Amino acid sequence: MDALTLLYAENDVDTLQDTLFLLGEYFTSTYTAQDGKSALELYDKNRPDIVLLDINLPLMDGLECARKIRQTDEETPIVIVSAYSDRDKLLNAINIGVSAYVAKPFKIKEIQETIERLIEKKATKGEVLLGSDLKWSLQLKKLYYKTEQIPLTRSEISLMNILCQNRQKFFTPKELKEELFSDSKKDTDSNNVTQLISRFKKKILTTLDIDIFFIENIYGAGYRIRTINSN
Repeated sequence: MDALTLLYAENDVDTLQDTLFLLGEYFTSTYTAQDGKSALELYDKNRPDIVLLDINLPLMDGLECARKIRQTDEETPIVIVSAYSDRDKLLNAINIGVSAYVAKPFKIKEIQETIERLIEKKATKGEVLLGSDLKWSLQLKKLYYKTEQIPLTRSEISLMNILCQNRQKFFTPKELKEELFSDSKKDTDSNNVTQLISRFKKKILTTLDIDIFFIENIYGAGYRIRTINSN
């Protein structure tokens, strides 16, 4: 997953700097705060990919900050950092929907493995790899080549969303017609789907530096997203 961002709130400057040094390789941008109120403001402004909150923050503690984030965002991974003596407080984190917690003092391997696990989970859940530099964001419903968003028509977006949410399933042209044009007042048939995919393929192959289209068509089965070998 490319261009990941981190929000880290910690009121101890030395701990903050040491932790950022440990995690710097995972993120292209980091936003830091030394109190919960500032952390929440940074979250609202930047919408980071992962949030790391110390439990004992001034102005607003880490759990309250996490609770406010969860009021509008159920997806972004939130990690609570706490001392062993704060374990009782962590019982409240279960109801908030915190993704993980890491105890102080840090064990380097533990915090790195926690972040790696969340990154992997987020990548698997949020994006579909279509090629080495090509991916579809399930959450944003956008196609990216390297770091550039590729403009798509409404029909192309709907097509990609259907296929990427059901990666192992083949769709016949008739099934895709019913999914794509069910709300249309115009008469449509399966040829509309075939033409849509044909135009989409030509657009992608002529616009981008790729040789293979990410939608495959198997005779007798239908269309699906082409399986990418991550190795």
